[in-house]
Amino acid sequence: MKRFRTIFVIMALVSVILYLEACSSRPAMIQINSEPAGALIFLNNKIVGKTPVETIVPQRKGDYSIYTFRAVKEDYVPAEKMYKEQLYYEKAADVIPENINFVLRKRIRYPIRMSSEPIGAVITLNGEIIGETPFTAIIKERIGHVRVFEFVAVKDGYLQAKKVLREFEPQENGVIFEFPETMHFDMEKKGEALKK
Repeated sequence: MKRFRTIFVIMALVSVILYLEACSSRPAMIQINSEPAGALIFLNNKIVGKTPVETIVPQRKGDYSIYTFRAVKEDYVPAEKMYKEQLYYEKAADVIPENINFVLRKRIRYPIRMSSEPIGAVITLNGEIIGETPFTAIIKERIGHVRVFEFVAVKDGYLQAKKVLREFEPQENGVIFEFPETMHFDMEKKGEALKK
């Protein structure tokens, strides 16, 4: 009987030690890099810093926690890496590697040759001036949701002219959205519009 009691006490102590170790909140020290450098890093939507950066990742509360790292840099497509605790006793240091590296892809730029009749019209894109005809506009690859591009041509003595492009997600039949290579605005004189 005494022997069983001793075994029971030892097993209870081992269980308590294992439980305390599992509940420990040892942080994970992480080195984060990106190609190119200078990307802003977010951890679960909180800013960590710009690459290269070293940070301590504290243990999140609860089991099966998720750690999402996101790298954002202007003119590049954002990248994301996610690490999840698969077992109840796993901690941040168990699932997140010591070194995380993001390779960012440069956003594609689409040139559009803008022209108008008459020349010298000011072109705005979604309310922001982008140039005066003739010129080449550079439109960046979309990121995330579908976007609407509203081009408006304005010139003194003429009615404004408008063209709208609506991006769409790739279709099942293989059709993808593409920007036109050229965009031309035929502008009408204000007086002539009244005669009609």
